[in-house]
Amino acid sequence: MLISGALSYFGAKYYVNQAFDRVLVDTLNGISSRILIKDRRLVFDFPEAAQKIFEWDIDDAAYFRIESRKSGHIAGQTDLELTLPAISSRATTTTMRDSTYRQRKIRVAMTTVTPAGLDDQIRVVVAETTISRDVMIREIALTVLIAQLVLIGLAVLVVWVTMRRAITPISQAARELEQRTQHTQEPLDDSQIPEEIRPLTSALNALLSRLHQALALQRQFVADAAHQLRTPLTALRLHLENARLAKDKADIQPMLAQVQIAASRAIRVAQQLLTLAESEERLLRGDKDTFNVSVLLIEMKNLWEPQILKNRMQILIDSKRADPLPGHDIWLSSSRDLIVQILDNLIDNALRYCPSGSTIKLSAEQISDDSIQIVVEDNGPGIHESEHAMVIRRFYRGDQSPNNAQQADSPGSGLGLAIAHEIMMRLGGKLQITTAASGQGARIELICPHH
Repeated sequence: MLISGALSYFGAKYYVNQAFDRVLVDTLNGISSRILIKDRRLVFDFPEAAQKIFEWDIDDAAYFRIESRKSGHIAGQTDLELTLPAISSRATTTTMRDSTYRQRKIRVAMTTVTPAGLDDQIRVVVAETTISRDVMIREIALTVLIAQLVLIGLAVLVVWVTMRRAITPISQAARELEQRTQHTQEPLDDSQIPEEIRPLTSALNALLSRLHQALALQRQFVADAAHQLRTPLTALRLHLENARLAKDKADIQPMLAQVQIAASRAIRVAQQLLTLAESEERLLRGDKDTFNVSVLLIEMKNLWEPQILKNRMQILIDSKRADPLPGHDIWLSSSRDLIVQILDNLIDNALRYCPSGSTIKLSAEQISDDSIQIVVEDNGPGIHESEHAMVIRRFYRGDQSPNNAQQADSPGSGLGLAIAHEIMMRLGGKLQITTAASGQGARIELICPHH
């Protein structure tokens, strides 16, 4: 509105001055035409009646002054525009300027003429006050501004009504969101939401859907974890109670063995839960390293070899696919700690479910420019194809029975493959379960994206 008002004022001032200036220039030319030469003398032929007509105006006053370069003042007000420079002998055009005369604002037009046959220059100055100009400028500007204000008011009204109608369903959606709790994650009804806002509501609905799934998984996880821990802890308490009541020392030993089994199972579940929580924290932080997969497999072999040899098994690295020699390194840009956690779980699973004399193989190869495959393979009982989709669920344990004493004493928690699968999904890769190349045993393939 301020810009519009300023433009209206200066536009009105320009065009009003153009109109009044034309009249003022015509007056200047008329007075200049009354300068005559008679007997080689300058004569200003301007009757008194004509001068009164020139000076008369209802609102404004008019003034003029005529002077010669040689003769000085000829006619008109002697004190009008005294600050003008001396008259030059060079020809000049008509000029306009704003000035002040007798404490009043005036508009001045002036020109210099050279009468024919006379070696002299005459300057003619005509001026008038600006009262009529200013009044007309204000009237025009005010008229235009009032019209613009009306249009602006109508525009504001239209925008206000339109926005109120558009914002009402958004406000309703906001109130619905405020009333939501952790138990209500139903999607927002965006059928009445303006089309321009629907990408936001769609994103909110997608977020609510993911939140619903996450909370559902969390509730299921808590319930499963409580169930998995409740069984060994209850057994632990009962066996300890029985051992406390037993009188014969020989009866206590079997009870203590059962206590050890129950405690091992509870510890195993707790460790896997801590591993899962730690992996989720690392994934949220987005930690990444660039590391040599061949070297990592060698480290994993050295770490697990004592325990595997203790169970009369062996762990090998497929040298054809994970050659540790320089020039044959396989580099991966990912979270090294999370890959280590995955391999720990896969090797531990193989150790638990494979009988004595089994072999666990580790290998790695680059299968494309942006993918690296890490494989953990054994020749144990394997995983039946019908259970491939089940074993990656939390706390699911397949129907494979442990084949050695250690497994019987320390059954799995059902979290190893589930943790490995979830970490791989969040790293942007995938975990695939197949049968070993020999036709017997399990083959777990990790397809890791290489960024």
